[in-house]
Amino acid sequence: MPSFIKALALLASLSTTFAAPSRYANHQASTTTTAAAQASTDLCGTADYIILDSSPWIVYNMLYNADVTVGTQCTVYDSMSTASDGTKSVKWDSVANIEYVESTNNVPKGYSFVGLTQNLENTVNAISSIPTSYNWTRTNTTTFKGNICYDFMTNDVSGDSTSSDSQELMLWLQYEGGQLPIGWGTPTATIDSLFGTSWKLYQGVNTDTGITVSSLLPDTQFDGSFEGDLKDWLLALVNLNVFAATTYVNVGNAGTEFFYGDSIMNATLALQIDLA
Repeated sequence: MPSFIKALALLASLSTTFAAPSRYANHQASTTTTAAAQASTDLCGTADYIILDSSPWIVYNMLYNADVTVGTQCTVYDSMSTASDGTKSVKWDSVANIEYVESTNNVPKGYSFVGLTQNLENTVNAISSIPTSYNWTRTNTTTFKGNICYDFMTNDVSGDSTSSDSQELMLWLQYEGGQLPIGWGTPTATIDSLFGTSWKLYQGVNTDTGITVSSLLPDTQFDGSFEGDLKDWLLALVNLNVFAATTYVNVGNAGTEFFYGDSIMNATLALQIDLA
């Protein structure tokens, strides 16, 4: 079983009941406190992770193509903060020092991310909202190839995120170095207005997993900041008949893919699923 599928299975298994705080829309004027219960942790192995206490998250360093990776990649958990309205956010980093190799320059080496562990395995229509904010800076000291994205998995069966009946949904916010989505070519659909811009949908099968990937790419990329309700993304795909509103959301996360380059991404993420 590919390590990517193993990681998805782990994320799905961590789903638990979560009393979610209020929407992030109320967070901008709030004060924050920083949690120090868990020490800052460097995750540098091929499948290193830390489950964050009193939070809905796991921080994961996923090197699913470690065998063709020349160099190192670490995901760093820094800290968590809680706003006065109860909204939690996590500060984390992705540090890539991966050499360019011509024969594998189009092979993604892995994914550094924060994944949800709570309120998964619910249908789209059972979810009231998925409030999120994602703020990042990237410092490249060489040419870098990769992206900033959200990555969700759905299936008509609760808890199934590994079979070929699953669907992988990607919302690309920013990308560089010539990275292209699976199914690149003529888009299968367009969305005129979502999160303040228009989008193109590309679809194709990941030959490593057999899972269909539906990637939305913005016509105007986001420059270090994104905020919105990700249920709007899911409903937009429902309207395009990608899946039905009765499908289950089994995996949800936000992170960065990397192919090659020396780069440090510093990020702060708020992400949760609120149930109806």
